[in-house]
Amino acid sequence: MGVAILGCGGAKEGGACQGSVYHCDGHDSVLECRDGHWLAIPCAGPDGCAAVSGGVTCDISGNQAGDGCPTAMEGTGFCRGTPPSLFTCRGLQLVKLQDCASCATNASSIVCTP
Repeated sequence: MGVAILGCGGAKEGGACQGSVYHCDGHDSVLECRDGHWLAIPCAGPDGCAAVSGGVTCDISGNQAGDGCPTAMEGTGFCRGTPPSLFTCRGLQLVKLQDCASCATNASSIVCTP
């Protein structure tokens, strides 16, 4: 699960920044400008952090509950695991909502069958 987010060069964790921008910090994390400083967020999915047209993507599909989420993903839900579980980014952290017997997503909804 990833999302394209705007990137900026010269970023370093803890360094000063301005605006709502992101920058890949290697393959396994993205730096997000929050409150005027760069904050590292894991991108533990197989696609990691990657530059794309117009920004960067951060694959959080391998992240664990409690890991940080990029602000751009707040409120985004997704299924993962075997058996599947429903996760979301809430309060800028990855939260496991419930286990599912089956879980399916489409363009407009997520269906988790308990």
